Amino acid sequence: MNWEQARKMLHLSSLTRAASRGIHESTAPRPMPLKGVRAGAICIASGKGGTGKSVFTASIAARLSMTGRTLIVDADMGIGNAHILQGVTPDRSFVELVAGTAAPGEIVARCGPQLDLIAAGSGVSSMSELSPFELHRVAEAIEELEPDYRYLLVDSAAGVSNQTVMFAAAADLVVVVTTPTVTAMTDAYAFMKVLLRCRPTAQPLLVVNRAHDFEEARSVVRRMESVCQRFLSRAPRWIGWIPDDPAVSRAVNARAAIVAHDPESPAARALEHLSIMVLEELSRVHCRGLGHSLMRRVVYSPKLA
Repeated sequence: MNWEQARKMLHLSSLTRAASRGIHESTAPRPMPLKGVRAGAICIASGKGGTGKSVFTASIAARLSMTGRTLIVDADMGIGNAHILQGVTPDRSFVELVAGTAAPGEIVARCGPQLDLIAAGSGVSSMSELSPFELHRVAEAIEELEPDYRYLLVDSAAGVSNQTVMFAAAADLVVVVTTPTVTAMTDAYAFMKVLLRCRPTAQPLLVVNRAHDFEEARSVVRRMESVCQRFLSRAPRWIGWIPDDPAVSRAVNARAAIVAHDPESPAARALEHLSIMVLEELSRVHCRGLGHSLMRRVVYSPKLA
């Protein structure tokens, strides 16, 4: 697939210009979901905070929403910030769902014509360790909502908690975002190690963020591949890199995705390419349904709730 074919696949040739002006095709009809077809679920993880997961998620979601309805699931429970890059302030979140004061449809916030978000809530410490009953309620809500979407993007929490790893293991694809720092690479390895213990068939995808150039990104990949191959007997598949770009900080401060705020910036162009790579990877897997898969992983009995 060459670049022009890829741009046509994502309709970037016409929509990128509109995104740069903040214009949405609000009059375009929404595609109806196909019955029996589950949304493709992509989890963006890192192991370490501050690697750019939310920036990656916001931009990939913006691009995927051009081809089908997309839902961002902020899984950083209690301290989520995915809503910031969408420029919205949701009235309700997973907090109200878990408390039983809101139904699944009431916690969905509109971010664009084909882009929605479920916020994780902020400043609620109890959300970081949900009980099996509460996590089951979250899974049920996602399963109820996902037939209306073509893509689900999980903006994961940092770390390797059971809750975080369960979301990743339930997704169809897991994209691990790291940076060239030793701590980020170490935590990315730790996350993949725990993920593969939970789901041995997973094939983690690797993105190197904030690299100064291709050679630095490639050096990170070589080190990650070497360590993973040695200790895990397998390595993540590298799908691309994002340059260190001051335009990203400006977009974050503007509460916007970089691909919409500054589409001609080096980081935005890299993220356009990565969105195509994610679509290609997703086309190779059988979509199992995030809510459905998550419920199967939650050890829960109604009699014990």
